[in-house]
Amino acid sequence: MLDKRILYFLAVVEEGSFSAAGKAHYITQSAISQQVASLENDLNIPLFDRTFYKPRLTKAGEKYYTFCKDILYKEVDVLNEMYKLANTEEEILHIGITGPLESKHLPNIIVRYEKLYPDKVIKVTKCTFLSGVDQLLSGELDVAFGISNDLSYHTTIAVTELIKHKICVICSPEHPLAKRRSIDSKELKNVPVVSLSKESGPNFYADFMRSFREDGFTPNIVKYVDNLEELILDVRLNRGIAWTSKEVINETDKVHILDINDSHHGATFAVGRRKRNLREDVKVFIDLCSDYFSTVS
Repeated sequence: MLDKRILYFLAVVEEGSFSAAGKAHYITQSAISQQVASLENDLNIPLFDRTFYKPRLTKAGEKYYTFCKDILYKEVDVLNEMYKLANTEEEILHIGITGPLESKHLPNIIVRYEKLYPDKVIKVTKCTFLSGVDQLLSGELDVAFGISNDLSYHTTIAVTELIKHKICVICSPEHPLAKRRSIDSKELKNVPVVSLSKESGPNFYADFMRSFREDGFTPNIVKYVDNLEELILDVRLNRGIAWTSKEVINETDKVHILDINDSHHGATFAVGRRKRNLREDVKVFIDLCSDYFSTVS
């Protein structure tokens, strides 16, 4: 495996800056800078010209970048061959899920997958948007379901969009809004809101808050939670309303659903894999997901 400092160096080149590379790897800009500086000290060669607004590769840096990318591609080829050699009955397909949408549909997809790979072991792990991405990047997961904007933020993840979420507001049956079927977004300006936390998915949260700004108001968020189950429970207990998608709400949740008018809120359900994971069965699984959700209204 390549030295992590080299992966950080590649990230700075491909993301365009030390700060963007840090965000892509969930570490600080200074940590990225220190790691790259350590690499340059070991090589005794400057890789970047830092006198510009954004770092530019030196001539030596350009040569080293080409060399490292070539090594990275060769590593992918070797890993792919290793996966083929390790293709035994005990091989595992490790899937990360985030909530009830996958729980509802995943069994149907797994049935189709197992017809093609009857000897594979299926392992399913519950994740948040963020932890699913982290485990995907680390190689703990082969595929991860989640929101497109959190998955596609990373250039090393191949993202397949599955369905556009129909965003709605949910409230308790005892809430005054439960008498209505739809509502204009701005009517909710001062209504107490329960929201998924930034820690559950930073890019999802950033888009969530930007949508409120585009709607013309700041939400009255009274509580943050880390997962959908907590969100629904707090809504049922009438601690606030919540923005979510219709696709993740079941009748057993016992909440009231309102359509939102004139709102910029939206999200896309997707599945991702590491681009370096070239296992054929992983690609087939994602193709099965895409085919399946194309038939789901």
